[in-house]
Amino acid sequence: MSSQSKRKSQSSILSFAQSQTIKQEEVEIKRETIDIQDTPIVPVPCPICQYNIAHLDLAQRNDHVDTCLVRVTFVETEIRTEISEKVESSEVIIKEEFKEKFKSPKAERKSKSPKKERSESREPSSMAKKRKVELKEDKRQRYVNTETKIHDEPKVIKPPTTIQPSKFTKKSIPPLKIMTFPIDKSQNLKYQLSVDAFCFAPSDFIDKYFLTHFHADHYCGISKKWAYERVFTDEDFENRGKYKKIIYCTTITGKLLTLYFSIDEKFIKHLELDTKYRIVSFTDEVVEDGGYICDDITPGIYVTPIIANHCPGAAIFLFESYGLDGNKTTILHCGDFRVNKEMITHPSLRRYNIESKDCLMIDKVYLDTTYMSPTYIFPKQELVCETIANLFYDLKSANLFNKWFGMLTQTRITDFWKPLKKKKKFLILVGSYVIGKEKLAISISKKLNSKIYVSNINNRKNKYDILRTFQDSYLDSVLTDDDIGEGDESEALIHLVPMKIVGQFQEMQNYFNHNKYFEHFERCVGLRPTGWTFENRREEREDFDLPQLCIILEHQTEFSYDKHILTQQSKSKEKSELNKIYTLPYSEHSSFRELAYFIIFLNFKMTIPTVNCEHENSIRKMNDIIELWELVRRVKLNKMKPSDYDFIEDDLLKRFKNITLDNF
Repeated sequence: MSSQSKRKSQSSILSFAQSQTIKQEEVEIKRETIDIQDTPIVPVPCPICQYNIAHLDLAQRNDHVDTCLVRVTFVETEIRTEISEKVESSEVIIKEEFKEKFKSPKAERKSKSPKKERSESREPSSMAKKRKVELKEDKRQRYVNTETKIHDEPKVIKPPTTIQPSKFTKKSIPPLKIMTFPIDKSQNLKYQLSVDAFCFAPSDFIDKYFLTHFHADHYCGISKKWAYERVFTDEDFENRGKYKKIIYCTTITGKLLTLYFSIDEKFIKHLELDTKYRIVSFTDEVVEDGGYICDDITPGIYVTPIIANHCPGAAIFLFESYGLDGNKTTILHCGDFRVNKEMITHPSLRRYNIESKDCLMIDKVYLDTTYMSPTYIFPKQELVCETIANLFYDLKSANLFNKWFGMLTQTRITDFWKPLKKKKKFLILVGSYVIGKEKLAISISKKLNSKIYVSNINNRKNKYDILRTFQDSYLDSVLTDDDIGEGDESEALIHLVPMKIVGQFQEMQNYFNHNKYFEHFERCVGLRPTGWTFENRREEREDFDLPQLCIILEHQTEFSYDKHILTQQSKSKEKSELNKIYTLPYSEHSSFRELAYFIIFLNFKMTIPTVNCEHENSIRKMNDIIELWELVRRVKLNKMKPSDYDFIEDDLLKRFKNITLDNF
């Protein structure tokens, strides 16, 4: 035995525990370093801004992409990056979290919660101060959850005292965000409205602004004064007759606007999903209250919100207009969405489905092209939720439990002086945005019959209230303000935490240790949901063609926990670790395969990309792909052009015809 080994064998129990902790952290870092060195250095473009992120490690790449997706990061000041020069500061403001301004009704709580008592006693001991990774007290408190505060009284909204014109010159609303409907083509009369256009200058001809969902890159620019600036020409704010509905969104999104930005509900038209509204009349009829439920076809504009499968309250909007000359115009705006089979076969879209008899055509679709590249073939969202829920459920089996974690052999020195108390097996941390990613937590909760606690660190003191606006009866029944689940018989508890906490191992350790959760849970598992890093991504090729498309359409993307989750870390070196982080291919944007099915099986005359449109090369690639999708649609409709036969052989033609929505 070497002298170094002899010295180690004589170490105290405390030193041994400290060295084990440090060793685990070093293993994590070395593993990442080895991966980077062994991987050829090739460009890794961000799917949103196309910036090369090959020099970043995995966690930094995830942070970069997630920031682009939601335009929200975890710092209060504006962020300057290499791509910042391409984005107007007046259009996109990147902040850590949105100000916690609102209050929401909540059932009465106990006068003093046990969690508050624990938080007051969470002072660093002299033993803890010896740890090399110990943070200073002010930094330590950033990770400590405090008592959840719920306000029962309704939010009181007062009008502004005055409306000051903006000091900054804003751009006009771009054509991509304006929907145009002909009133009478013979006289060139038209009506226009906008979608997700709140950071631009007021328009003289637009008085209806649609918001697809409550994510910052879509509502950016909105404020309490925003509506007043577009409705009032004076400061007679007490005159209720001057108010009018100009913001159109789902009920959930509307409530969030009021709670978060104090937008007066008198400016908001709440739209129920799967309900058709008449919002504009081309005749002398006056449309009261911003619109009403109607299934008529008299001249005017109608809108039907359809669930977008993105975040709570998100919708795609089906616009239908009937002109004075009898012409009909149909536009589908997708905002951000995640395609599934139920969406393609939705009752409001069924008549446009190519599998229906005498299908009609939608004139334009504004498509969320976030992942419009054949490299992004990640599994279905429902499959990922089901798989991770089954994993935790199956961990009740000792064999699988030991395979994943190994036997629990480490005990904290402080445990010897505390009364024995059975700990829960897991604290499960699910990374989330201000809104978004909740489906993952709900799926696990249903399978394990466990509660969901909402972390209030990082300025998320209103996250609990936000979840209460989702109108989800199950979620309401499992939300708890007890972060350790005392009295709950489930072997696990789920925490919804900021994405940063599950972004790096040390961040998760800080959260777990500084809240003293080790006293109540044996292990901590962090889940980082993101779609773009799925390991089965295909290599991007310039010559993407019909045979490759056919293969993608024919085969569903597989996902299982033994192949895609448990293998993410080295079993030999990390068996003894108590805490782990796993990246899940869970995205709230459509994969390339899902987009292909959407465009092929719904009959669109024109497809307009809305994401990745800043670069000419990117636009060209997307247009080439759209042409392939449209060719396949013509094959299935038996409406091929003579020139189409030059690009497709008989065998491939037969394979495309055999693909149905059952293959989705």
